Amino acid sequence: MRRSIPAFVLFAVVAVPGFAAEPAKSAQPSAEAIEFFEKKVRPVLAEHCLKCHGEKKQQAGLRLDTAEGMKKGTDEGPVVAPGDPDKSKLVKSVRRQGDFAMPPDKPMPPEAVAVLSDWVKMGAPFPLSGPKTDPTAAKSHWAFQPVKDQAVPSTKSDPGSKNPIDRFVLAKLEARGFVPSPRTDRRTLIRRTYLDLTGLPPTVEEVDAFAGDNSPDAFEKLVDRLLASPHYGERWARYWLDIARYSDTKGYVFQEERTFPYAYTYRDYVIRAFNEDKPYDRFLIEQLAADKLDLGNDPRPLAAMGFLTLGRRFLNSTPDIIDDRIDVVARGMMGLTVGCARCHDHKFDPVPTADYYSFYGVFASATEPKELPLIGKVEHTKEYEAFETELNKREQALADARTKRTQAKLTAVAALAGPHGFLVKRPERLLTRLDRNAFTALQKQIDAFKTKSPVAPPRAMVLNDGAPFEPYVFLRGNQGSHGPKVPRQFLQVAAGPVRKPFKDGSGRLELARAIASPDNPLTARVFVNRVWMYHFGKPLVSTPSDFGTRSDAPTHPELLDWLAKRFVEDGWSIKALHKRMMLSAAYQRASDVSPALLAADPENRLLGHANRQRADFEALRDSVLVVARKLDPTAYGHPVDLFKAPYTGRRSVYGYVDRQNLPGTFRAFDFASPDHHSPQRFQTTVPQQALFLMNSPFMAEQARAVAARADVVGVTEPGERVIQTYRAVLGRNPTGEEVNRAKAFVAAAEKPAAGQLGPWELLSQVLLMSNEFAFVD
Repeated sequence: MRRSIPAFVLFAVVAVPGFAAEPAKSAQPSAEAIEFFEKKVRPVLAEHCLKCHGEKKQQAGLRLDTAEGMKKGTDEGPVVAPGDPDKSKLVKSVRRQGDFAMPPDKPMPPEAVAVLSDWVKMGAPFPLSGPKTDPTAAKSHWAFQPVKDQAVPSTKSDPGSKNPIDRFVLAKLEARGFVPSPRTDRRTLIRRTYLDLTGLPPTVEEVDAFAGDNSPDAFEKLVDRLLASPHYGERWARYWLDIARYSDTKGYVFQEERTFPYAYTYRDYVIRAFNEDKPYDRFLIEQLAADKLDLGNDPRPLAAMGFLTLGRRFLNSTPDIIDDRIDVVARGMMGLTVGCARCHDHKFDPVPTADYYSFYGVFASATEPKELPLIGKVEHTKEYEAFETELNKREQALADARTKRTQAKLTAVAALAGPHGFLVKRPERLLTRLDRNAFTALQKQIDAFKTKSPVAPPRAMVLNDGAPFEPYVFLRGNQGSHGPKVPRQFLQVAAGPVRKPFKDGSGRLELARAIASPDNPLTARVFVNRVWMYHFGKPLVSTPSDFGTRSDAPTHPELLDWLAKRFVEDGWSIKALHKRMMLSAAYQRASDVSPALLAADPENRLLGHANRQRADFEALRDSVLVVARKLDPTAYGHPVDLFKAPYTGRRSVYGYVDRQNLPGTFRAFDFASPDHHSPQRFQTTVPQQALFLMNSPFMAEQARAVAARADVVGVTEPGERVIQTYRAVLGRNPTGEEVNRAKAFVAAAEKPAAGQLGPWELLSQVLLMSNEFAFVD
């Protein structure tokens, strides 16, 4: 529904609670807090503290393996001050700053100290003790049951509805005695649809045409047209890149090039996959095991494996790298927190530690090749020949340095009497620091050269199977403490009655097929829930990446299963899923709501009206470029700097993502953290959002461009120019009151100093900053 702008209001946002500081108290901590504790804190306590302060022994009366014990502290009082590491005796002792230095025998590693400090800073959340999860009972959880083909209910208010989604929704509303909001107006609907599917606003001409088209299939044709647009893949790929913790850099590294020169090939793969409507099961399989598939003459799907290889590098700690891969696969594809079973059986879900190390064995059996495969044709232009010459020169310098240093050491060994020789996995570790630094500097120069060269041919960041790793349980998550051996195999909770060990190499292809199987109760449900969340503003299951026993039940469980079943039957077609959801009356409702329904259902769990949504940063920035007529439609390729002048017109999905130095604007607008899998973005209210829109040179530049549009600047009469400015930015005509206010605003504006915005440019900027522009009704 169109809302007029009663005043020129700065961009405002609705605060949604995220991961706030959470003091240790009687309530169970949030799922995010529990995950941090189980994956980070509990392993530190188990390895360094519980021998003296655990179940069997409590020196000084201190027990650190239960919430109650942590809260009580020692005989002398609490050891944790939630929110303040500097006042916490626990943190001070492991820093060796207090009266006691713990552990007493040797200092705790710095990274372990940092984990405890961060945990206390966030409020020291500790999962409450409770009865041990009964694996048999946990397996009866709704998400672990087979997807059922639900019968579509009959309804009274709209018995002839052609879309079963509406009958599922209406049945719930009717049971409570409520009537949903009516369909929204066509101008609001086209804007909602454009921003949903492409992340871009419609032009005013497109809005006018759709508003005047009364044919019964006009909306279906609009959806089909936008699904066929290349901008669709650019929009929906960004959602998946959040899940895949996409970044163009490795994060914190030590003496190595910090960039991923070919990360962009994974991003481009995802965009193409959505545009081509690649079946979702194939999409998943390629991301885990494209190297094991018959790809014919098209090697580009190899880039899909960036899903595994683009994570943080944890200073090259193999267990942590593999843990990150297990987490992104399990949570991203199946909605399960398998990583919580790294040190012990999962506290809530039927995932034993043995299952975690079955997955560990799969990924430990694969390695990243030194030479990544080419996935694009090489155009032998003059620029490429120059690139190849320079690259060969740099690589030869590295080879010469290696030969020189190696030969000197071989000569020295040969001078010794007697036989010598032994095998090592990492020969570089035998080099002196000086030699290592020399090699590292040369390799960094080569990687940086590849990253910055626009003619460097694209390569895929793949994994290859090596010698199969026969996994065993790491006791308490400690790599040096060997527990029982386990086979590489699928999760028992999703495998069905018969579970067979993986036999084909690492087992990645078998794992991928098990995840993408129609018989897997989680995969289709999880993805359908994600797509629903992006279209409707809220998911059917409130925790998109945790379908375990601690998740809330779906608001509409029968609808979720019905959609999941249809999704698989439609050949896992994502575009068909979009269309099914968007053609429903539930999707096309107005966001206005009756007072009675609002009072009874303030969270809109019954889906009685549309949820008003704030555009994310990418959609906001790209929309500004569209109305300024500055959008560069060039697709694919190397990342670009979004925040450096002269400002690029490329879409935000092509922006350079540096996980260690994420731009402040990204952080201010709640951009997904590339450090880990992000199931959804939480919205915050911070002054930096309004300040960016008010003061950034980028916004000033776009405001000037809007005011200089031919259809705006070509009108001289002030009232008409106000109308054209409104139509250019908001896609509608202003009300009479808005025209008068805008004319008064322009007339009252002071004469600008050099470099400042003029009156009409200020009007353009104000409209770009308005809630109407930033929100989707």
